[in-house]
Amino acid sequence: MLCLVLFPVAAGSETFTVNRALQSTDPILTHFTQDSFVRAYLARSPEVKARQNTLLNARVNYQNAFTEAFLPSFSVSATADKNYSRPDNIRSWSELRHADSNAQASGTWNLLNSGKDRLTYQNASLSYEIAQIAFDDFIQESVLSAVQIYYDLLLNQKLVKVYQDDLEINRKQYQQDKVLYDNGLKTRSDLLSSETNYRSSQLSLFSAQNDYANALTAFNIALNQPTETEITLDENLDQTLITLPSLEQDLTQALAQRHDVRQRRLQLKQADIEFKQGKLKTLPSLFVDLFGSTGRGLNNHELWGYNYGMAAGISFDLGFLYVDKYRTRQNLARTHENAALNFEQFLRTTRDSVVQTRNALALKMQSMEISDLRLQAATQKFEATQTKYKNGLMSATDLTVAQQAMVSAQIEHARLLTDLEIAKLRYQYAIGQNIFDYSLEDLQ
Repeated sequence: MLCLVLFPVAAGSETFTVNRALQSTDPILTHFTQDSFVRAYLARSPEVKARQNTLLNARVNYQNAFTEAFLPSFSVSATADKNYSRPDNIRSWSELRHADSNAQASGTWNLLNSGKDRLTYQNASLSYEIAQIAFDDFIQESVLSAVQIYYDLLLNQKLVKVYQDDLEINRKQYQQDKVLYDNGLKTRSDLLSSETNYRSSQLSLFSAQNDYANALTAFNIALNQPTETEITLDENLDQTLITLPSLEQDLTQALAQRHDVRQRRLQLKQADIEFKQGKLKTLPSLFVDLFGSTGRGLNNHELWGYNYGMAAGISFDLGFLYVDKYRTRQNLARTHENAALNFEQFLRTTRDSVVQTRNALALKMQSMEISDLRLQAATQKFEATQTKYKNGLMSATDLTVAQQAMVSAQIEHARLLTDLEIAKLRYQYAIGQNIFDYSLEDLQ
């Protein structure tokens, strides 16, 4: 009976979850440029929306920190009570209506507390600035992810086209060789070689189509669209090879502009503040407060009573003859020093990252130049070999080798085109350039 009771509930819950996952009120989009896809990707990303909310929360916390640090605070209260001793009994509900009641309002304003509020506010201000930089960094990283998805689909589209062309070439070649074989102009070995190439190209095309289907699914899921939606992409890629500035220029810009460096620099300032805050806790504390309050009982027609004034004082927590405080200051100093050492190590890692990203881009650009030449040479060689094969001057093996070299060059060229675009963006990101300009309104 337990299974019979739980099964409908579980089934209903699963249906609800699936429906929620497949629901989308956004229009289905089918034509994209790189820029339009990035904007759609960001606009439809739940994680981007969550990060926006986190940034807005950080802004509110910063605004509240100012209020709490520098502005007076107020409170109001109203109470009603009626006491009974143990032998007493409640004789009627009317007694409860005659309970003692009163109202109070008060306010306090801290004018001085040894600078602790000022340091707390500065820390909150830095936290908000860090949150803004972190959000921008997240957007740039999300753009890199979106671009990768875009070019994965574009590459697989191009590879399907390469293998379709390869299949068509092998199909025609097989048909020609079969006719020639039937007329005694080709050997059985030539025909088998031609048929093998034809069947292999069918398998290669099937594999490429499968990869394309996977890339299409990832593309559509990123936009919360039906996975089978066919997509048209802008195939015009910028093949311009950029000229890299000096390494010193890139390192200088990276250490000044990279999001993670800017965050760590602000975090180092926070470590300075926390060091000062920690030391203040081991020193005498001064305070000056303004206060005021008013109140009256509500049962009778009493006048409002007022109380106001100023309070000032000093306190000094010595602990055990200041021994524990002295050790605390030593710990604070070491922690502060570690923050500076960690920042220095981080800068070294950053410099290494910039160098590696530059080298990766330089390699892609050199590879692209060679790939252009290789594709041109492989295409010309295949066309020449194909002509000689028809005239009986080349063997089937020669034709197969030439065709495979051409297909390999086409595949390599297609991969390098997309890899080069991504490498350019990664290089810009590594040296601190924004690869995508936006405003929060753009992401709504």
